[in-house]
Amino acid sequence: MAKNNRNKLFVGVDVGGTKVLAALVAADGRVLERERISTPREKNPALVVEVILDTVRDVISAGGVKTSSVAGVGMAIPGVVDPPAGKIVNTANMNLGGMEIVPLAAKKLGLPVFLGNDVNLGTLGEKWLGTATDAQSVVGIFVGTGIGGGVIIDGRLVTGARQSAGEVGHMVMQVGGPRCGCGARGCFEAIAGRGAMDRDIRAAVKGGRKSIIEGWADLGKLDEPIRSGAIRKALAKGDPVVTEVLTRAAEVMGWACVSIRHLIDPEVILFGGGVIEACGGFILPIVEKVVQADPLTGACPGGRVLESALGDDAVALGAVALAQQQLGMNPFGKTRRVSYPKLACADGRLSVSGRTCRGSFLIRADGTVIGADQLDDKLASDIDRARLGDRSIRQLCAARPHAVFVAQAGREPIRLSNRAQQTLHYRDVSLEILPAADAVKAFTDYDGQKQKRKAFLLAAPRPDDAMRDKDNDNGKKDEDEDD
Repeated sequence: MAKNNRNKLFVGVDVGGTKVLAALVAADGRVLERERISTPREKNPALVVEVILDTVRDVISAGGVKTSSVAGVGMAIPGVVDPPAGKIVNTANMNLGGMEIVPLAAKKLGLPVFLGNDVNLGTLGEKWLGTATDAQSVVGIFVGTGIGGGVIIDGRLVTGARQSAGEVGHMVMQVGGPRCGCGARGCFEAIAGRGAMDRDIRAAVKGGRKSIIEGWADLGKLDEPIRSGAIRKALAKGDPVVTEVLTRAAEVMGWACVSIRHLIDPEVILFGGGVIEACGGFILPIVEKVVQADPLTGACPGGRVLESALGDDAVALGAVALAQQQLGMNPFGKTRRVSYPKLACADGRLSVSGRTCRGSFLIRADGTVIGADQLDDKLASDIDRARLGDRSIRQLCAARPHAVFVAQAGREPIRLSNRAQQTLHYRDVSLEILPAADAVKAFTDYDGQKQKRKAFLLAAPRPDDAMRDKDNDNGKKDEDEDD
């Protein structure tokens, strides 16, 4: 069965409270199509299921393929699920508890369907194609309104005797602490999730402290949560209330990591979720500091704290990995070998596959070449200003390289913003900025035999734009922290 599925496609479905995302995915993990439909507000179970099925049908249709080309569907649900029974036990705010969704979906789609918890599968996706690809043991911690988690040992999800393993958000971190949504007191998410941050910020303001976040959020409306973006802006402005609340939450995250290390000692503890996407530059260094201060050392190096790389695709790709495993395949087996274009440098000019380049270009880790006219505007602007900010570094890290090589073609040395350096550190990506000929050689020679993925950037400033940027920047603060 597994051999016959190698050339077939898969669909991964991420079911959420606000949207249903379906991805049509090749066996090697390439996302071919995506379809997104809003989750019905009425929360009518039958209507929600019909939207899920329609999203699957739509993404298959968008891919221009027949249902017979699809080997299976992986479905991720935000709640407690019973995969052997194909049943949803309960879901928050979706009213799908008790539904035997797998037999129903399989019958209507005419395809094998497999079920898993969304955060478990997000962790599995990161192990397959994200930051944790080189680790055999991973614990994922996804910080949103609450805190979800997943545990992977030897490439397999650990789901436990009651399908509830990996619920790190409900580890008790403070006996008798704040009440959690699960009904217990002092849970990790009740102290450090975004809901807890929201509660503590409101309490401080109600107690008489001033915070600039009042200008971005209506703190009097309890049913309108403070958005992660507003928290990020307040942090960037140095707001004392938000800084204090986030520092405390990050320290608790760090102590949760210490407990996880003592219990499981995974190679990687991976952080993701909306709060980390917005505020990871502030949170993760604090987490790492707490972890590094742990006096109980191991026998050898390891136990990195890293940041997720897949973003919105993590859960859908994890659902595909689950489907492959259930169909007898090993998604973590042979890595797809990338064919990179041939680079050469002669007389100071670079050529790609024999064609001379007359401006900046990027070779992504999947082998795609992006020319100067296709570069992201922010990346092009950063090159002109001889700096790389966080957004630009994330562009270079697309398709998940192990290493990035930057060929410096301008007169000024290229510098990295603080946040850009953090992103490289927490994505476990190395970066070298070298003269053109040296960068070409380093890229060409880099670990080809080990199938390590790599990216290359020729950073050639546009003379006119560079002068204009410098003129506009006179007297202004460097934009290290704006992206």
